[in-house]
Amino acid sequence: MHLMKKVTEREALVREATSRPPFGPGFSEDELEGAEVLEVHGSSFSDPGPDYCEFKLLDAEGNVLLTKVVGGF
Repeated sequence: MHLMKKVTEREALVREATSRPPFGPGFSEDELEGAEVLEVHGSSFSDPGPDYCEFKLLDAEGNVLLTKVVGGF
């Protein structure tokens, strides 16, 4: 699993975080409250099991607020 993308600019965060699977996690705008960062982590070929992306919403202190997993890469 590795960090593929880190989004901090608010407009881009909202756009990417609300994108529907398979292109994004499909967070609702209400779920974005307090979120300052969107991290996208992806599985790698060396990880066991099927490929997936994990989307994490973090607050300003780096605390994970919500996580969603979307199958595929």
